[in-house]
Amino acid sequence: MELQRSSLYNIAPIGIKTIEVESLSGYISRLAYVHCITVGELMNHLIAPNINKKYINNIVFKGGNGFYKSSSAINSHGVIAHDFIKVIAFLTCREDIGNTTFGNCRDLVPFRGLLKNIKYWCPSCYQTDLENSGVIYERLSWTLQPIHKCLIHDRSLENVCPYCKSFMYILERKSLPGFCSRCHHWLGNFKDSNQISVDNRLYNQFIKKFFLELICTSFEKNNVPYSLLFYIENHFEGSLTKAVDFFDYPKSTFWMWKEGKSSPPLHVLIDITMKLQLDLTDFLNMRKPKVSFADHYINKVCRAKRVSKEHNEIEKFLNVIVKEKRPYSLSEIAKRLKCDRRLLAQRYPNECRYIKINYLEKMEIKKQNKDKLFKEKIDNALYTLEQEGIYPSSRKIEEIIGNGKLHEKKFQDYWRENKGSDLNT
Repeated sequence: MELQRSSLYNIAPIGIKTIEVESLSGYISRLAYVHCITVGELMNHLIAPNINKKYINNIVFKGGNGFYKSSSAINSHGVIAHDFIKVIAFLTCREDIGNTTFGNCRDLVPFRGLLKNIKYWCPSCYQTDLENSGVIYERLSWTLQPIHKCLIHDRSLENVCPYCKSFMYILERKSLPGFCSRCHHWLGNFKDSNQISVDNRLYNQFIKKFFLELICTSFEKNNVPYSLLFYIENHFEGSLTKAVDFFDYPKSTFWMWKEGKSSPPLHVLIDITMKLQLDLTDFLNMRKPKVSFADHYINKVCRAKRVSKEHNEIEKFLNVIVKEKRPYSLSEIAKRLKCDRRLLAQRYPNECRYIKINYLEKMEIKKQNKDKLFKEKIDNALYTLEQEGIYPSSRKIEEIIGNGKLHEKKFQDYWRENKGSDLNT
């Protein structure tokens, strides 16, 4: 029997079948690190040639960050994830690479609402890795949209480098687990920031178990519609109206989920199973709910008594946001608090005004930086064409910076202004 040699080291993904399982994007970063090369070099010379598809070849031939901006798809369950699993498995001669993605969830939840678009991390996990094993890696759980706290350390996940204040994409040319890919500072620490989540310990325990079932279970198509139909028929007397009153979702939307015409996103599936007080697998296997439906109507009457306590927690949350000047939008805050954005604006007008001002200021700075970088790209393209003696038409410029990039009037004006100055020089 002839043994197959791998092109890359046959290093094992960390934490498979546990809540600390490594993500595929993080595994790629770790592969690059152990080979003493950058992610960009690994992508250009090994991954892209073996995938050999347009979406990945563009980063080799044209450069740019187009693919990296959408690199969250590597950890999902679509075509891109499938391509990367196949190629990384081939290059490392490993058969367990698929366990570092949500490939098993293709028939359970849609891609929409599944993964975050930028990198999140737990500083305590990084610090623990450094001090215990020395092997620093990125957890798959950090990539899920509904998860805002570390499943191990129960602290809020970070998404902004504390040194250069930069966001990072899930995968970048210079990605390195535990370090900022922009300023290269270490991101680990044990100093917990103020807790800004109002989620209680029971919720965190539920999320841990839900995530473990999510990555360890094989799901069949139409599992969710069959389960929803079962609970409507057996626990809501076949009444869709009573069901949507209990679950608190629009009737038309819930009907689409029940009929299998669309799939509820992950955060909805979490909410539904929590309200039924069932594990994910128990829900899909149509077990009897642990919740008392009669209590639901009693609780609606008593809900007003709990409002003051909830508002105290929300007020603490908002004060931390204001004090630390965190760049969160009101919509994102409302989503985390699981309340209506208009309620926040009405009940806490002063806090919301400061939050909005801070968010808009941060977004404006980010926009200005983005515009500045793009204008530098135009300058570089103009200079390149000038050196080659080629007239810097819009088509030639876009061949360098990307098709359609000059559609915005401000960039068209900048191109025309600088094109004229270059020609007169």
